Order: sequence, then C-alpha cells, then structure tokens
Amino acid sequence: MPLPSLSVVIPAFNEEDNIEATLTNVFAQIDEIAEIVVVNNDSTDNTEAIVQGIQAREPKLRLVNEARAGVTFARNAGLNAATSEIVARLDADTLAQPGWARAIREYFATAPDSVGAATGPLLPFDSPFRKTFAKSNERLIARTRAASTDGLGVVGLAMAPGGNMAIRRSAWASVRAAISDRTDIHDDLDLSLCVRKCDYSIAFILGMQAETSARRFRTNPVAYWRYTNLLTRTYRAHEMAHEARATRIEVWNNRVVHLVTWLPTRAYNPESQRFSLGRMLSPEQDRITGRAYASSVN
Repeated sequence: MPLPSLSVVIPAFNEEDNIEATLTNVFAQIDEIAEIVVVNNDSTDNTEAIVQGIQAREPKLRLVNEARAGVTFARNAGLNAATSEIVARLDADTLAQPGWARAIREYFATAPDSVGAATGPLLPFDSPFRKTFAKSNERLIARTRAASTDGLGVVGLAMAPGGNMAIRRSAWASVRAAISDRTDIHDDLDLSLCVRKCDYSIAFILGMQAETSARRFRTNPVAYWRYTNLLTRTYRAHEMAHEARATRIEVWNNRVVHLVTWLPTRAYNPESQRFSLGRMLSPEQDRITGRAYASSVN
C-alpha cells in the first residue's frame, strides 16, 4: 500500500537559537517528507535569514511569511500552504526523533478516514527532571501498545498538542473556517475541539516521538499562572461550560507542579548537566520566544 505524502509545518517567531537544530533533525528524515514549510511570524531576530541560508541548499524547504502576530495565524498560514495529504506541525524548539515521519505516514496509510489528526510521545530534552518524564513516557507507551490493535497507535484522544501533531489536509479543509483567531486561548486545543466537532477522531501514534524544550517551565510563576488560564478560557470559548469547570483541578495541579520544579529548572544547564545560581537569576530564563505564550493574558 502506498504511503500518503507528508508536509511539515514549523511556525517560528524569534527562534534564531532553535530553528537550525529543529530543521537538522527533520532533514535527517527528508526522504519521508515531501516539503518543509517554515512560517516566519514577523520575527525581529535572525530567524528569517537563517532559514533563507538553509533554503539555499535544501530544495524541499519553503519559507512563508505571516505578519499577523500569533501562533494561530502562523500555523494557519503553514497548513494552508502545505500541499501533502498529511500535514505535521512541529514547534521551532522541538526535535523530531528517528522514525518520526515514517511512523506518521505508516499510521495514516491504514487509518480510517474518520481519524483526522494525531499526536505522539513528547519529552523535554533540557529538563533536570528528564528521567522522571522518561519513565512516565515509557509507561504511557507500554499502555498504548497494549491497547493498540495494529501495533501503531490508538484512537480516541481528547486533543493533539501543537508541538507535535499531524492532521489530514482533508480534515483541515473541513475545520479551518471554524478555527478561532483569538490569541488568549490555546490554539492546539481549539483546533482539536474543532476536529472532534467535525466528527473526526484524534490518534496517538507510538512512533511519532519528539523532544522539546522545557523553556516554558523556566518562566516565573505569575507568567505561568496567566498561561494556565488559557485552558479554561478555550473551553469557554467553545461554550463547553462543564469541561471548563472540570479543568480547574488540572490547572491547579499544573501550577503546583510548576511552582515545585521552577527553580531547579531555571538553574539547570542541560549542556553541563549542572545547576548554577547565575543561570537561575538570568533574565534570559524568562524569555519565551514562541507566539503561543500570551504574556498580556490575565
């Protein structure tokens, strides 16, 4: 059975420190990928120049510019520009692991048309708690494998996190008119809810593994508190009052976990695998470059 074609979309705002590593990991799987679309979301650093330099030697790389600020606009521009049957999205600080692209193509080659989107395992690569996350991830994969009927994944997830997700182009065509352009809600949850409302299901693909930065957990508690409000607000935007109320426990659990792990995460240097006071106090640790973070939300 022929495998469906795959496009990869990477929204990027001021990602000069991350974009080359992200692209390098994707290029390692380029034989499985029809095109890579980087969406420059009005960056003010060297993101655009870096991508243009790489584009000169990689014909499958395309650069799209989106001036409207916000990850939703950047993501939409990328999904609209993509031409493949399946369109995957990676955050600009996320590293696709070996076999990632192949796993997506193999899963959708046999999945029913009712499966509209998918996600996969996602681990932080620069967290001092990486081993703890890895053990939890191993248990999740083991449970998924045991529940899988085809050995590739399972269907029935509530959402597909935007940092590592894929969607059928046909499903995107069905839901894009319903997508919100609000910047004070979670864009990935909004998309997932729209997918489900159009009677598509969301799958978890075992081989769709990626690693991402823990930089959000380095931001101060006040900023993170504001960020967690987006979860409840997204359900309210969809007039899902019961679900919005039910998220309160999850929101407070996330806040407590962040508060406990915040200082160690700030102080940790993943390169040396050591902790330092200087790194903990660095204002750079508060910098979130991705447009997914809305610092003005309260």
